[in-house]
Amino acid sequence: MGSSVTQKIYTDGSGDGRMAWFNETTGESWSGRQAGLTNNEAEYLAVYEALKAAQSKEIEIVSDSKLVVSQLKRDWHIKEDRLRGLFDKVNTLIREKGLKVKFNWVPRTQNKAGKYLG
Repeated sequence: MGSSVTQKIYTDGSGDGRMAWFNETTGESWSGRQAGLTNNEAEYLAVYEALKAAQSKEIEIVSDSKLVVSQLKRDWHIKEDRLRGLFDKVNTLIREKGLKVKFNWVPRTQNKAGKYLG
């Protein structure tokens, strides 16, 4: 598994439980839906699904969620238990797959995953 190319993956989530990712490097995309999720929970799960599918060890995750990006960069504290659990889930996957991940925020208008929310 895994080329040395850094894959750039855009992720997005919505308050009605829709989530998506778009891998700009490979052209692949994914979308899903899970009822009962907040926007931030959907954002975290989109990141998780993107990392799960990534075929490289070096990933750049791009999201328009300032909260999720800032928490994953460890710039902001996590106050909600449900988000703490998702943060831990993402970081466990990063460790298990031996990934090197950079998280970057972009304005909503620049998030290429948004069009895959359906």
